[in-house]
Amino acid sequence: MSWYAVEALDDAIEGTREFLFPFDAGTWLRLAIVVFFLGGASSASPFQGGMQFSSGSNDPVSAPLIPPDGGDVSIPTDTILMVVAAVIIVAVLLGLLFTLIGSVMEFAFVESLRSQEVHVRRYMSRYFGQGLRLFVFRLVLFLVVVLPIGVLILVTVPVFSAGSPSIAAGTVLVFIPVFILLALFVALVDGLTTNFVVPVMILQERGVIAGWQAFWPTLRGEWKQYGVYLVLKFFLAIAGGFLVSIAGGIIAVFLLIPFAIFAVLLVVAFGGFAAISATLSNPVALVLFGALVLGYVVCLLFALALVRVPIQTYLGYFSLLVLGDTNREFDLIPELREEIR
Repeated sequence: MSWYAVEALDDAIEGTREFLFPFDAGTWLRLAIVVFFLGGASSASPFQGGMQFSSGSNDPVSAPLIPPDGGDVSIPTDTILMVVAAVIIVAVLLGLLFTLIGSVMEFAFVESLRSQEVHVRRYMSRYFGQGLRLFVFRLVLFLVVVLPIGVLILVTVPVFSAGSPSIAAGTVLVFIPVFILLALFVALVDGLTTNFVVPVMILQERGVIAGWQAFWPTLRGEWKQYGVYLVLKFFLAIAGGFLVSIAGGIIAVFLLIPFAIFAVLLVVAFGGFAAISATLSNPVALVLFGALVLGYVVCLLFALALVRVPIQTYLGYFSLLVLGDTNREFDLIPELREEIR
């Protein structure tokens, strides 16, 4: 009995080479945009913000940061709560937007592997509806984990406040293994959906639930093959993450050099290091430094996306090859399969 996942290890390398080489800068850059939004090793959205509290002076540089009498700066509690709430709301909205785009990009990525052509806007327009359904499905999976945790917090906090910390701690310890198993189950479902149900949705133009209904008989009938796949995919993901981490550290250092030089020039332009406290109270300086930090983070993330392109492509072909081997009706890459085998 041959194991399809084992055979796909070498074949995925050939598929990756066929797609990415000879090197084409346009293909790599467009694919990096797609990979940037995919789940896996990596991407996050940086948030940059700042506040300024004035003592009443019209000169933001000369205004003292602490009262003349040496007292503490008083910040109303309501203001702090409003700022925290605003930050949380913005973070949640940006996270939802990022997840929505990432869900659509899952289809764009599979279609790119299928056609060996990358057209970001065309694929996003074509698969937005299916991507939206995948986004809702992922949101439900997220709530499956988060809601029980929220209920547990609501139950244990009053018990802890009532003077029974041991009971509250015991309750939490009892449910921790349950939450771990639940999180692993949700991660498994999401991974199978991304790697196998999404290709079925593309091939048969189905929704997520209908895609699962079509894929389930194959998963159940070839569960040993998919078990081997999951084991190999686990180690491949670890190896890929290790490579990205090493490359990311090197890239981060090299990218930091020009941005650090610009930062020093900005400090000198605003009065030098001796006046750094006054510089930090200048809104113009804060905006410039914030833009510099944001630019560094964006450049670093995109550089990491470029590094992830061959890794993500390999993993994508690895999954598609296994899917096609377990069910020929779900084979998205029959021509490539014949060419590399």
